[in-house]
Amino acid sequence: MPFARNSYSEQRRSCTRLLNVYRTVDEQRMADDLDDLLDEVEAKFCRTAPKGDRMSAQSGDRRTKDGSVTSCRRPEKDDLDDLLEDILDDDDSSMPQAIRTGPKLSVAQSSKRKCCPVFLGGSAIGHGIGTSNSQRACNQLRCTSCDFRIVTFDDLEWDPSCDYLFFRNNMPDCDKLRGKLKYKRGARAYACQCSWHSAFSLMDLRDQQQLKWVCGKHET
Repeated sequence: MPFARNSYSEQRRSCTRLLNVYRTVDEQRMADDLDDLLDEVEAKFCRTAPKGDRMSAQSGDRRTKDGSVTSCRRPEKDDLDDLLEDILDDDDSSMPQAIRTGPKLSVAQSSKRKCCPVFLGGSAIGHGIGTSNSQRACNQLRCTSCDFRIVTFDDLEWDPSCDYLFFRNNMPDCDKLRGKLKYKRGARAYACQCSWHSAFSLMDLRDQQQLKWVCGKHET
């Protein structure tokens, strides 16, 4: 039994020595990797001085594995900008041409405004952005039901025989729509693909509940 205990102790010591060897090898490998990384950084931001140059033995100098001394300098802002541009250029070159070019957006884009409230009106009422103080007939109307732009005809009104199928089949062909229009001085005929209306004076669109029309915004 003492022999067995001694054998076990020797095996355990052998395993311990082997683990220590592995640890030493791993640490040496990590140190080599770190040196390689530092050499790569120095190649970008440091200059190498010849061996034996006493002027290179200043603060901040570092001796490489081949015995030469490198004098490191603090990276300048221009150097960092150049490095970033190189990285961005590499990324940009890998992108498809259609994505790189893309549509150029205009810096000064025109703003848009909506009428509030929205007015309809006869041919005597001017078009424009309608407000409580500036009561103008909206000429940018859009239907939320059929998603058509509303067309208008001045000094004309819709014939009473108009029906849904007529506008469904003929909108937005203005020439065919004129077949159901008749002359009325001061009137203005409105129509989309599902609704129609004849206005003779200024009126608030909110009073016409059957019309699902909204202001499609005016460019200013």
